[in-house]
Amino acid sequence: MNRLITCTALICTVALLSACSDSSGAATEQQSTEQSTEQSTEQSTEQAATISGAPANLDEVRATVKEAHSVDDLSDDVTDLLLDGSSVTGGDGSVSAADGSVTITAAGTYRLSGEFDGTVIVAAADTDKVGIILDGVEIQSVDGPALAVTSADEVTISLAEGTENVLADSAAYSDETDDAPNAALFSSADLSITGNGSLSVTGLYNDAIASKDGLVIESGTITVDAVDDGIRGKDYLVVKGGDIAITSGGHAMKSDNADDMTVGYIDIQGGQIVIDTGEDGANAQTVLMADTSVTISAADDGIHADGYLVVDGATVTIDESYEGLEGTVVAILDGTIDITSSDDGINGSTGDDVTSSTGDVIVYIGGGDTVIDAGGDGFDSNGNAEMTGGSLIIHGPTDSANGAIDVDGTFTISGGTLYAAGASGMAQTPAADSAQGWVTAIVNATSGSTITIADAEGTELDSFQAAQVSQNIVISVPGMVTGETYTVSVDGQQAAEVVAGQGGSAMGPGGMQGGVPGQRPGQVPGPGDGTDEGWGEGPQSPTQEDPGAEESADSETA
Repeated sequence: MNRLITCTALICTVALLSACSDSSGAATEQQSTEQSTEQSTEQSTEQAATISGAPANLDEVRATVKEAHSVDDLSDDVTDLLLDGSSVTGGDGSVSAADGSVTITAAGTYRLSGEFDGTVIVAAADTDKVGIILDGVEIQSVDGPALAVTSADEVTISLAEGTENVLADSAAYSDETDDAPNAALFSSADLSITGNGSLSVTGLYNDAIASKDGLVIESGTITVDAVDDGIRGKDYLVVKGGDIAITSGGHAMKSDNADDMTVGYIDIQGGQIVIDTGEDGANAQTVLMADTSVTISAADDGIHADGYLVVDGATVTIDESYEGLEGTVVAILDGTIDITSSDDGINGSTGDDVTSSTGDVIVYIGGGDTVIDAGGDGFDSNGNAEMTGGSLIIHGPTDSANGAIDVDGTFTISGGTLYAAGASGMAQTPAADSAQGWVTAIVNATSGSTITIADAEGTELDSFQAAQVSQNIVISVPGMVTGETYTVSVDGQQAAEVVAGQGGSAMGPGGMQGGVPGQRPGQVPGPGDGTDEGWGEGPQSPTQEDPGAEESADSETA
């Protein structure tokens, strides 16, 4: 029996466990200095639940949701159905043809081949399991879906090896009632797709593939094109394998049952997926991604989750998006993530239109390699954030109204490699009491510049390449100690000598620039200070009080 808990209960745990961050950080720092980066990442990932409330692994979240149905093996007793225009040959009393449709009414396995101008309907008993083998079939409906399951217990569609199969619905449906089919491949029961053939599905009316229950894709080469959602499973959408290409006007992958947090989830466990969508690449209450490769071009969010968004071992490339990853709890435990966004790269948010800076929201980096190229905030949490391992490279905004790091609550770092570069106007740093040290500096870097960090003895600790013009950088690497002095260089020239955990001086035109009398600590010289115009306000710790300045609307609502 599944352990069913609501997102509210889980998120309350986030708030309670976040209080343990300070006491846990010292142990994590010791591990990161004594072990290699890979060992530190592995250890940090396993500690995620005790450090920040983020899940330690995907199975921890899977235990809280409805279990997906299993994909049944098909019976060897197969009924062959040859489709020809508007007629069908084969079958017995369980198969009938009339008025542009072929209807299957009993359990069993049926092999479809040929061409048909109409709709194949499965209308079996609610206890019946039905198998459909698509063996070189092309179904083009003239009114409604191409293949519709109106009643059954479970239906498994198997793509015969080496075959090409095509399903397309009509652009208009005569039946538009609430419970009527609304996709080219539609099911009111649990639906599975398996096999080693190919399937092309075109949704001219609404969705391409949709199940009003659960949907599991086990294998196959699947291409979908839909005016609305590409692939939708109401209770859940589970992808275990296959080679999938989705073009959609709406969400590419969607699970939309919002009755409670045990349903409405997407779990991508394998396969390769390429997405080009007019809305979100994936949209659900919970999104889990494991051993998969996903490439997304999205007009809205690359991946959106109302609750958990967890990546553990996946390769995720978001070539285009408004926001890359968005969720209430965003956790990257392992994998390779490359995000390009016109606004926020990673956004921890409840999704409300109003300010949502609460303990419910957390962004956690425990492992993997994440690279962000953002036009807005690079790494944004409307609550708290924590990094215990992995690498996080942020090429943040050139617009001073946004920052490479924007955390409304507390951002602590106890392991891993952090490089955040962008404009200086809204720049932030991790908390000063983080277990692993960090430095920040004002620099004059352009695209292609090499930025290095060295210790007081001149030993280079790491180097990074700027992807765009950068005024402010924040760097944290394993072994960095708060209170010690480090040197930041740009293209081999010293740019700043800084103390870990504190603001630093910047080398700009005219020589080394220190603070201007009367400035509060951490503020960068700006217009009216007799220094470079446009440099504005410098990095601020997200926990630092600033009673004299208003927080920007962007940082409150992003």
